[in-house]
Amino acid sequence: MHQTLNQPGKESHSLNYTLRTLALGAAGGYIGYLLGLPLGWLLGAMAVTMVLAMAGIRVTASPNPRAAMIAVIGLMVGSAFKPEVLGYVGEWWASLVAVAVYTVITAAFGVFTCSRLGRLDSPTAALSGMPGGLSEMIVMASAFGADVRSVSMVHATRLVILIATVPLSLTLSGALAAIGAGSVDRTVHWTIGLPPVDAAILLGCAVLGLILGRRLRLPAANLTGPLVLSAAAHLTGLTAAEVPDVVLAVAQIVIGATIGQHFAGVERRLLATAVILGIILTCFSLATAVIFAMFFDHYLNVPFAVGFLALVPGGLPEMSLIAISLDVNPAFVSLHHLCRVVIIVISAPLILPLWLRLMRSPDRD
Repeated sequence: MHQTLNQPGKESHSLNYTLRTLALGAAGGYIGYLLGLPLGWLLGAMAVTMVLAMAGIRVTASPNPRAAMIAVIGLMVGSAFKPEVLGYVGEWWASLVAVAVYTVITAAFGVFTCSRLGRLDSPTAALSGMPGGLSEMIVMASAFGADVRSVSMVHATRLVILIATVPLSLTLSGALAAIGAGSVDRTVHWTIGLPPVDAAILLGCAVLGLILGRRLRLPAANLTGPLVLSAAAHLTGLTAAEVPDVVLAVAQIVIGATIGQHFAGVERRLLATAVILGIILTCFSLATAVIFAMFFDHYLNVPFAVGFLALVPGGLPEMSLIAISLDVNPAFVSLHHLCRVVIIVISAPLILPLWLRLMRSPDRD
């Protein structure tokens, strides 16, 4: 199979589909931008490719553009770690502990719901119900013999719902206005406007971060590698540059367009099950996040919008992108989502074998 994919004709065919998918995503993103939607580039690209995929039109894309744009998001989040942020890191331990508790609660509910209500087999239920990242759960699904399509569908559905509802609900509720966020100018400035030295530093952080992140096997390596190097460069004063608006728009298009392909060729029964489970898990996680965010606001002096966005279990790149686009303390939000992902990535391989042993006897009955 690998030999077939590496043939020149196949590579060209794949490139054509990738370019077409990204072009369709760009068209949808531009419509979302014109409508003035929060994260309009991402929502528009996601909506167009998702509808086309479900209609049977091929909208696949190479993973390379997504990996590159996730690295860009890492650079963006890293740029939020300015020297003054160090003074606050020591105050975040309580909220990080709360994220761990939140993760355990939502994981327990998710696994139980997927197992009992969704009637999924044990490994599929466990990996579908955990509030981990889409890519991490898909990798684990292959390793533990779970149904990869079911796992990806449940997580993709949950991710779509969160991306579509969280920015809009925070905007309409006034939670963003209460902290002076979300009112940033969404007009894209179509020029790079970055000095060559700063551009070289950011590019170096991206490339070296991707290499080191993968070799060190960091959780969400495509994001965390560039993030760490970008944060180090900004904290040390090596650069104060931020990623240009036009690059942020491209990142939204690529990530939105590549989400839609998960809905291609899905059977109606599987789609219905995934959507129902996704809605239930999302509603529970949002309701629990509201409670925790109110606790953050009242006891930890963390604004509700910031705490809420740091809790809702979307993908780490996607939630970081939302925080950047809405100007909601990206450093705080990303660090807490990274904590959740690390907990899942470390604990899941340890807990899953025990779960499968416990569930083996009932499954055979």
